Amino acid sequence: MEKLINCEIIIDIEIIDNITGANQCFEISFTGKNKKKYKVFLNKVWDMRYSIENASIDRWFHFRQNLQEDLIHNSVYMVINSEYIKYFEHQISGTYPIDKLKHYIFFDNTDTTLDVLTLEKPVMSEN
Repeated sequence: MEKLINCEIIIDIEIIDNITGANQCFEISFTGKNKKKYKVFLNKVWDMRYSIENASIDRWFHFRQNLQEDLIHNSVYMVINSEYIKYFEHQISGTYPIDKLKHYIFFDNTDTTLDVLTLEKPVMSEN
């Protein structure tokens, strides 16, 4: 069963403002509930999915049944036992090693969900 855990970036995200990038490098700009602006840089991104919360109602219901007590509701999480990584592994038919691949989810307060499969940890900076 999939489970969310906190990653190194623990911040309450009000809104994901912008997602830019290509060729395995992406930048996610967002505003925190504290009204400060932040950017997260992602390198070696192998797959990314954007959706609205309503497209993941059942998924988030199951995540919320197994939340850690210290998990905040709108943030950046790492997914343990990721179904997305399993799906990706099947799709690439063994052409890439996935043993170091991590699944991060960015979730804001306004229905945005961003799933990212990457080999490197996200790096955050404050604007």
